[in-house]
Amino acid sequence: MRFLTVLAFCLLSAPVAAQGLWPSVTYDASVPTLKAVLGHEHGEAISTPDQVGRYLEALAKAAPDRTRLVRYATSWEGRPLHYLMIGSAARIARLDEVKRGLQTLASGAPEADRLVSELPVVVLLIHGVHGNEISSSDAALAEAYHLLAARNHPDADITLRDALVIIDPMQNPDGRQRFVTSNLVGGAIEPDPNPQSAEHDEPWPGGRVNHYLFDMNRDYFAISQRETQGRVKTMLDWFPQVVVDLHEMGGNSTYYFAPPADPFNPLITDAQRRGFDLFGRANAAEFDKRGFPYFVREVYDAFYPGYGDSWPMFQGAVAMTYEQASARGLAFRREDGTLLTYKMGVTQHFTAAVTTAVTAARNRERLLRDFLEYRRGAIALGQKGTREYLIPPGKDPARAQRLAKLLAMQGVSVKQAEEAFTSGTQPMPRGTFIVPLAQPGGRLARNLLDPDVKMDEAFLKEQDRRRKARLNDQIYDVTAWSLPLMFDVDVIASDRVTAVRMRDVRADEPAPAPATQAPAAGTLGYLMPWGSGAAATAAAVLRDGIRMITTDEAFKHSGRQFTIGTAFIRFAGNPEGTAGKLQQIAARHGAELVPITETWTEEGISLGSGRTAALKPPRVLLAWDTPASSLSAGWARYTLEQRFGVRVTAMRTSTLQNFDMKDYDVLVLPSGTYSFSDDALRRLKDWIRNGGTLITLAEATRWAARDRVGLLATDPLYRDGTPQKDAAEAAGGGTGGTGGASGGGAGAKPDLSKPFDFDKAIQPEREQPENLAGSMLRVTLYPYHWLTAGLDGDVQVIAEGTRVFAPLKLDAGVNVGVYAPVEKLVAGGHVWKEALPLLASRSYLMHEPLGRGHVIGFAEDPNYRAYAEATQLLFINAVLLGGGH
Repeated sequence: MRFLTVLAFCLLSAPVAAQGLWPSVTYDASVPTLKAVLGHEHGEAISTPDQVGRYLEALAKAAPDRTRLVRYATSWEGRPLHYLMIGSAARIARLDEVKRGLQTLASGAPEADRLVSELPVVVLLIHGVHGNEISSSDAALAEAYHLLAARNHPDADITLRDALVIIDPMQNPDGRQRFVTSNLVGGAIEPDPNPQSAEHDEPWPGGRVNHYLFDMNRDYFAISQRETQGRVKTMLDWFPQVVVDLHEMGGNSTYYFAPPADPFNPLITDAQRRGFDLFGRANAAEFDKRGFPYFVREVYDAFYPGYGDSWPMFQGAVAMTYEQASARGLAFRREDGTLLTYKMGVTQHFTAAVTTAVTAARNRERLLRDFLEYRRGAIALGQKGTREYLIPPGKDPARAQRLAKLLAMQGVSVKQAEEAFTSGTQPMPRGTFIVPLAQPGGRLARNLLDPDVKMDEAFLKEQDRRRKARLNDQIYDVTAWSLPLMFDVDVIASDRVTAVRMRDVRADEPAPAPATQAPAAGTLGYLMPWGSGAAATAAAVLRDGIRMITTDEAFKHSGRQFTIGTAFIRFAGNPEGTAGKLQQIAARHGAELVPITETWTEEGISLGSGRTAALKPPRVLLAWDTPASSLSAGWARYTLEQRFGVRVTAMRTSTLQNFDMKDYDVLVLPSGTYSFSDDALRRLKDWIRNGGTLITLAEATRWAARDRVGLLATDPLYRDGTPQKDAAEAAGGGTGGTGGASGGGAGAKPDLSKPFDFDKAIQPEREQPENLAGSMLRVTLYPYHWLTAGLDGDVQVIAEGTRVFAPLKLDAGVNVGVYAPVEKLVAGGHVWKEALPLLASRSYLMHEPLGRGHVIGFAEDPNYRAYAEATQLLFINAVLLGGGH
């Protein structure tokens, strides 16, 4: 029996083969393999979200002394998000102490110097933020297995000794499940490598996005999604010094790792750039050894601070994106005839991730020191020039509060003055938020609060050359994102440190109770000045059956001026208990309630005037499915349901064509080019005439224009300012006509007595407007229209693409928002100077009455990435206030 026991132990602990993960490595048999737990080897099948979680649990159970499995969030569809921490048994035993040390290191405190020699370097490997970029999640399982099971391997040993590796295997379980289901439904009897086969061809919206159809790789400073909120908290808990975000790209490519492409954000430090080179060279050496092709310094830039790699960079990490050519299934036939397999993708992602962790461990002290100097450097940078940003409560305190809490949520220190004070010669009210820049998170604060972050001039010069040659630019994402401008909140840069009694702002604190008084005897009701908080309050109380009106003009009551859109909730005619319920809801959303004991107004309209609108709970339809942009549809749904609490019915466009909308008040068409039949279009127009509100966003507004379907009396414009009259021509790129240019076109007789103008001859006769790469433009609002309630004279909008619309004629409707004149047009980001004259004074927001209803068209998407607070208010005004008019 003793012999059999010893024999069994020896068999169980015998090393197993490398399974193709890392050359010449054997693995401890006591750590369960993927095949033992899930029934397939690494890369042989696409692991489902449930299987990913099951294997992590098996690893944690097998090596409890070297792991810690943490559930850090739950997706919108209820799926768990985990990370697995891996380190030496000594590190894991002292994990709480390590965490405290990392927090001290991140603070830049004097005692942090001692910690550089003691702490592990923290490496965070995050996988699969886009659910259909599938190989990284299976690579994550291989990474965890390798680190835990590799026997007597120096690279694995040093990684466990000197690093703390955090593996987040699946950032987007909802999207991954959507992809896996689509792939299984379309799957053939054996993997079909044809890229057009059903198993590769995802139906709308695809697996890239999460439940609300957000690209979560752009959500890091908006922090709108549950999944992102959990990841941000994780990063602020552990402050990793190295972050890798593993993605996939087109199947005809190879592999990308750092250094990134130009342009670089100017707040990235030289030490971080050296870190890119350190990891790039290490990966290159390993890829060369294994015969894997790769590229660097192309396509993927480091400019926008809202990526999964860039956001932690402004916390001090060396953070990088890795991109693997995607098989989008188990096999993919490339254009050159070669076959890309899923296993190849898993192997290459695994190789890059493990190489990065090993390289970090071998450079532990350097990376910790660079991180500490980054944090201290941010403090030093904030001690010269602009010292603070001051955010007064302004006309909409709820928006200012929301901005302050958003900053605090990402680790930026924010204070709030508990008394009035003076900054220089400028008086500042009590409640002003103060963002000191001499703090470890100061570079992130600058990135988010500065009105503009400049791109490198040499990079822009090259893009100008490409533009003039009609080549695609190399600008990867947006060029502007200033949160104060997007929130339409005033921010004052101060060159001095405020000395005033103040408190810390916490990310999780409730909205402060506004200056709302309990109703005294004889109170008739409440006035509620309109704004973001008031809109959310209105949506909630209308759903609870409380009646209210809003005013279409300004008025003065008891010596106070109230602006257009102010709501009046009269107790008479409302249910008993209205006052208490209203106070509770308004406090939750930061809306102000002003009790009144009489309705007499000293100036302006009366509260019983016909120039008011009785609101009702909006019944909203949202077009869903192709041809709607999935991002636009998701942003709209999130804004309605989560931001403002408005219930919405998402309906597939094929059903919408034949649906009787009589039970709905509002139809939202996300960006897209729709194909309504003649009969469906007739019924849509009849529905609007009978009181419906149609809201079109971005490309849907182009579709609604005069020469498309005739819902809006506007025309999209060509680059030369002429109307695009032919829909087919516009869709084809606007290069119609004879195809020849003046002096060189077919049928034109050239004047040979004059020098031939080559540059003029090659210019297309008709072109779409200059493409805007996520620029921030200033829009002037018409302040007498109810759509502008809660906003001042102008707002800033994100503009992308080539949409420019002619303004409505006076007899057709109202141009509620128009782009500012040339000299004031650009609020942030980059716009080619040649594009400015065409954009200036053209329409951004149009309102055209039709019978008893409305067509409201936005030239751009007002719900952009869920951080466009000011234009989101314009959108919800259209939803909430349209039915009352």
